[in-house]
Amino acid sequence: MLKIKCEDSYKKLISLINEEGIVRSSEEQPIVSPRGNKQQWLIDLRPILLNVEALNIITDIFWDNYEDKSPIQIAGMEVAAVPLVTALLMKAEQRGIETNGFIIRKERKTSGLGKVIEGNITDAPIVLVDDIFNSGASLEKACVIVEQAGHTVDHACVIINYKTPTGQNWQEHRDFLVHELFDLEPFDVVYGGSTLRPFEWRYNIQWRYYKKGAFPFHMVPKSTPLLVDGRIYMGTDCGHMVCLDVEKHEEVWSFDVETHHNKGIWSSPAYHDGKIYFGAYNGKLYCLDAMTGIPYWTNSCCEFIGSSPLVVPKHNMLYVGLEHQRPRMMGSNAAFDLETGERVWEVGQKKYQHGSAAYYEEMDAVIFGNADHDVSAYDALSGKLIWKHDTIRSIKYPPTIDAERGQVIATSFDGNIYILDIKTGERKAAIQTHDICYTTALVTHGKIFAGSGDRHLYVIDADTLELIEKKDCYAKVYSSPRLIDGNIVFGTTGGRIAELDPDTLELLGYAQLPDAITNAVSANDDASILYASTHMNELYVIERIPM
Repeated sequence: MLKIKCEDSYKKLISLINEEGIVRSSEEQPIVSPRGNKQQWLIDLRPILLNVEALNIITDIFWDNYEDKSPIQIAGMEVAAVPLVTALLMKAEQRGIETNGFIIRKERKTSGLGKVIEGNITDAPIVLVDDIFNSGASLEKACVIVEQAGHTVDHACVIINYKTPTGQNWQEHRDFLVHELFDLEPFDVVYGGSTLRPFEWRYNIQWRYYKKGAFPFHMVPKSTPLLVDGRIYMGTDCGHMVCLDVEKHEEVWSFDVETHHNKGIWSSPAYHDGKIYFGAYNGKLYCLDAMTGIPYWTNSCCEFIGSSPLVVPKHNMLYVGLEHQRPRMMGSNAAFDLETGERVWEVGQKKYQHGSAAYYEEMDAVIFGNADHDVSAYDALSGKLIWKHDTIRSIKYPPTIDAERGQVIATSFDGNIYILDIKTGERKAAIQTHDICYTTALVTHGKIFAGSGDRHLYVIDADTLELIEKKDCYAKVYSSPRLIDGNIVFGTTGGRIAELDPDTLELLGYAQLPDAITNAVSANDDASILYASTHMNELYVIERIPM
């Protein structure tokens, strides 16, 4: 704890927090925990941080302890840190102390300069300040954002430290020091949270790759990184398809296309026989040599391509959605020859087609989620319609084939997770979420896993088609879940990669990145390394270590 010079001020601050900062449950005002359970009390220090007398005491105690450590710089994450950092800077000015301060946003600004840090960072030691310290999640995110900017946080100072098992574990794993004015003892409250089982995995960021020119306005799935033979292929907002050597941590080649509306390449690359296939928002379909990035062919087939190609080697064709500027056909689903890039067949759509396809071998069918508010199955060779199932809104991501149960799962912008009979298109179930769904579902361990913009991961029994659980992820889930080393791994727009046990659905570990994760996470063969990209076109190489 921090040293106290004036006992009277210290006692006064305790009194103010007890009066204005401790909320206790009552029949008139129940308190609900993040898990939906009732809790007896809540600490809310925002009224304290807007109380001049309380702020004066807090800032005096802080600088009594830190004045001889100057110059330092003070940082914190909104909302609580805004008045706290401001008051500390003003108190430093009054005392003639050299310092600097900056604020960290919870989410990157999506307009203007797209900043995630407000203010300038110097080379002085950084002290993070916050109102409370509980699990360490907020401090972890603040640390990785500062590290993204090329600096390191020295330690943190908080008003109240709950000293929970989760928070203490976080400190140990990060080897991080937290100073506090108080623990819970002066406030006659006792932490009664459940003790979670220890995490089984921890994660260390080894390396990151960044291509300038990312566009923060679009917090949506973009070009998902593809790992092939020790190389990562990934498209960017700024119109580059890049190839990275994951062992040497360097760019091998970069192929540039013209950008359109700050959407250079959102198409996820596909690999086949030494070639990389993708579309771009300049309306062109590309086939590049995977080793060199030199084009084999290019087809200017439409105005825009946001869809991702599906390669079916047995037919020597790829299938992709196209976007046109035509009055009666603004989109289409089309098949192209892998060797020549020539169009083999095309089926028109009334709206821009951003959706992509999945392949079902037994029927020799490609199944698209469509902008025309439907899921459609087409004969892979001819493009003849086999069946169509109407939805309420568009489907933007590839459906999932559950061949074992004869089902196809498609998540829609109308908030439904549709489960259809794969041979007839007949609806078997529609699980309603409360926001748009922008992922490809995962079927494993007898369950369907699918994310929603309502901040939950939905877990559905794949046989009964009944909802098992919706897990609160505290941020939108646009990252398609993947099965990695037998576990469920996905990202959130809060920048967190979560790893779940597929049977118990317990959290086994998490990694925090500075920006939204909207694409699926990949792994190397032994799952010791994870590869995750953010919506800012940053690729992170993350070591996965058993605890």
